[in-house]
Order: sequence, then C-alpha cells, then structure tokens
Amino acid sequence: MLTASKTHKVLIVEDELFTQKLICEIITNLGHICEAAASVSEALGQVRTFSPELIITDLDLGPGPTGIDLINKMDKEFPEIKLAVLTAHTSPNLVDIRFKGLPSRVQYIIKADLHASNSFENILKNAFEQKTTITASKTKPVDAIYLSNTQAELLKLIAQGLSNQAIADKRGTTLRAVEALINRTYQALKLNENDSMNLRVEAVKLWKSSKIHVK
Repeated sequence: MLTASKTHKVLIVEDELFTQKLICEIITNLGHICEAAASVSEALGQVRTFSPELIITDLDLGPGPTGIDLINKMDKEFPEIKLAVLTAHTSPNLVDIRFKGLPSRVQYIIKADLHASNSFENILKNAFEQKTTITASKTKPVDAIYLSNTQAELLKLIAQGLSNQAIADKRGTTLRAVEALINRTYQALKLNENDSMNLRVEAVKLWKSSKIHVK
C-alpha cells in the first residue's frame, strides 16, 4: 500500500456504485480519507458535513444537475477546494451542450487514460503538491467520431432511455423529425442496421466511450 506524506479528504462524485467504491478504495489505499456521493445534491451535502479538500467528479450523473454544474458552483463558492473531473467523455458537450469551458484550475482526466492507482496518485499530487499536470489528451484517436451539438444532445437523450416520442416532446419537434435525426446520427456513428445489432444499444456504448468528439 502506498503511503501519503499527508492525509487529505477526498470526495468522489460518481453515480455508478461499482466505480464509486473502486475509486474510494484506491484513494484510501493511497493513505487518504475518502467519501462518495452519487449526485450533485448529495455532493453539496457532503461538502457541508465532510469538508473535502479535493472533489473528483464524473460529468454525467444521470438526470438532473451534471458534474459541470457542480464544478462551476464549487469554483465560485468554495475556491479553497481542489477540483478534478474524471469522465468517459473527451467532449463535455456530450453531457451538456451548453458547455463553455471549465475553470482553468480543474484537472480533466479521461477514464480510458487511467491504467493504475499511480494515476490517482498523480491526480492527488497535482492537486496538493502541484508537481505534475494531468489534462485531457490533445491527440484525437484515429477512430475518433465527430458529432454536431444537436447529434450530441440527441445521443444523450437516447442514453437516458427516452423513446423517440419522448425525445420529440422534449425537443418540441415532430416524431418524424426525431427519427430522421436519429438516422443521421447513426450514420455519423458509422452504425448500420443488421439482424445481429441493436443500433440504440450500440449508440449508447459509443456515447459512454472516449471516441466521440463534438465539432
């Protein structure tokens, strides 16, 4: 077990319970105190009761406020708390099309880029010792897929489990228009209809990957 030179309090904000527990276990093994929250509202409560020194949050936290909302609120109201994003998405616009940028002090880490607990050790060092910097990879993979903001928003709604009619109602458009947009999005994702593939499921898998970039 790695021993930290100083014990810090770390809050993990992640709605997937397995991932939440795994990260907390790694942080604890590094010699720190870790607690977790599954939503922005839970995280705000933990800020008051746990008083974390570092918050590591996912961007997609299910329906409701996102990790982006949490980061922006923390940056304004609790500037003393260190902040880091840990997400599957290379483009934050996949979670919130209103995204304009994160505060410069926020570390942005892609989950696919983490390979060992040493990566979390580097996140902590960067937060508290400022010895290293971890940011999103600047190099786009050769299999990168590019979507428009509209397609990104649609893909998020599909990932949330909304039906075509529910998406049409939410967007204030017709069912036919949504079906056409879905077909164009599938084409952009290079998904083709066949008997062995559920396009909706495959689209959600891609949304959860780090391959998609918003133009």
